Amino acid sequence: MIDLNKLIKETEKLGVVVLWADLPESKGRHLIQGNGNHKIIFLDKQLDDIEAYNVLLHERSHFINNDYDNVLSSIETYQHRIETVAEKDRIVDFLNLINNEFPIDEEFNYLKYMELSSIDPKYESFVIKTAKSLFLENKENFYD
Repeated sequence: MIDLNKLIKETEKLGVVVLWADLPESKGRHLIQGNGNHKIIFLDKQLDDIEAYNVLLHERSHFINNDYDNVLSSIETYQHRIETVAEKDRIVDFLNLINNEFPIDEEFNYLKYMELSSIDPKYESFVIKTAKSLFLENKENFYD
């Protein structure tokens, strides 16, 4: 189901190098070197595939949203906003992946999804809203 190598290749097509490293205090980090020419995502070597996939989606969101090029990113309150957006992007991307493999229906257990995906409980309403939207879309497409 989860093809981590495929996501790594898609990320590298965006001009971002993905490297595995020992990260004792983090699961992943993004970094820009030079004049923005070298974009790197570091993933902790200890992550299993599901964790690595989710961490990569989160860190990749920072590059897609050009967070590294935002002068406000050094302000703590704006850093919080940037992290929230990256986390919501990760949730949506991973839910879409699951929905493509196993369409979300009445049986979808969002709490189990949140647990397996290491999603902070503060995003519960966002997960419910996103899953419901996918469910309704699936239901509509099923009956077309």
